[in-house]
Amino acid sequence: SEGFVTGRDPIDPVAGRTAAQWNGLVDGLSALTVWPPVGPIVLVAPHPDDELLATGATLAAASDAGTEIRVAAATDGEMSHPHLSDGGRRHLVERRLAETDRAYEAAGIVATRMRFSLPDFGAATDADVWGERLAKCLAPLVDGAAVILAPWEGDGHPDHDVCGLVAATVAASADVPLISFPVWSWNWDRPDAPAIPFQRAARFDLDGGLLARKQAGIAAYASQIHAEDGNRPVLPADFLAHFTRPAEVFLIPG
Repeated sequence: SEGFVTGRDPIDPVAGRTAAQWNGLVDGLSALTVWPPVGPIVLVAPHPDDELLATGATLAAASDAGTEIRVAAATDGEMSHPHLSDGGRRHLVERRLAETDRAYEAAGIVATRMRFSLPDFGAATDADVWGERLAKCLAPLVDGAAVILAPWEGDGHPDHDVCGLVAATVAASADVPLISFPVWSWNWDRPDAPAIPFQRAARFDLDGGLLARKQAGIAAYASQIHAEDGNRPVLPADFLAHFTRPAEVFLIPG
């Protein structure tokens, strides 16, 4: 995930809602009881770490069952540290890719991860072209898939929103069910009047083993969760708490 959000308030992950503020809503959701699906899972990840944050335990459970997992990695996350030079940004891409490999290993997730290397935060400046490129890359991956997982199209970060919109279009074309997930919405949305469509939400409950694996995976993203160069972490601890609860939340079609 990235420290950029537009059009939502608050945009700052230090100033946003806490995980505890959402507990009542999440606890009241019905449980997702049928998982994994019969057939391959395609997951659309806007940035390295989004898949672990939002769906790490769900993917780990599917991996344990031997389900094929195809991850469509839209960007390499090179804009997570805006102050970097071009050379520093290239080094950051290498770091984030290595961190993702370590995260999958730590979480025990076996997946094929395809890099599209679209410009990070590119959907903010040219959503149509960025989305067309994503659709062209994504379409071949959904052949034979049982389900597509993608960010909710109202998540608030331009790359997340376009990933959600494109995934919906590709899913409809391929007649594959789409399951969406929130990431940045937890930060800016209001628990007392949520924009997240909880009327079609369900939770995937994690046992202690899956939660520990997910936390180990998230811990691999050192460039995102630790302070560097005098700058605070891209993903502060309070924001990360949304993703270390013993449940993951999904928006089911219908």
